[in-house]
Amino acid sequence: MRTLVAVVCIASLLFGCSHANSRRDMSVEGELTLAELAASNQARLMKLSVGMSRDEVISLMGNRTARTHDGVVNNPWTIETSMGKDGAQYEALYYIVRQNQPFTPVRKSLTTAIVFRSGKLVSWGEHAFDRYQ
Repeated sequence: MRTLVAVVCIASLLFGCSHANSRRDMSVEGELTLAELAASNQARLMKLSVGMSRDEVISLMGNRTARTHDGVVNNPWTIETSMGKDGAQYEALYYIVRQNQPFTPVRKSLTTAIVFRSGKLVSWGEHAFDRYQ
């Protein structure tokens, strides 16, 4: 009887682990995995140029979502605004460009900021928004 219980427990653990991994990597139709979203964003960053309008950038970067085990990740991931040192209004759209490590949440450190001043692209990069605050 103990052997049967042990076999059932081990089988449950193995099935549960494999099932959890398959759910994490599986994307719903229209949604990407986080790795796919990060790769897509990295490729699209290469097409940016200073002076583009906010609408042009959003159109270029797209608005597809990614499914993770924690839920849906939007594109852009988050948006921040700030009054700059020069008195102008700045806005940063943060896009995922790196995949998170297993068992860690999506964080700002996985993103790249795309920064606008008065609706025009002025800079992008990991710490681009910091320059204007």
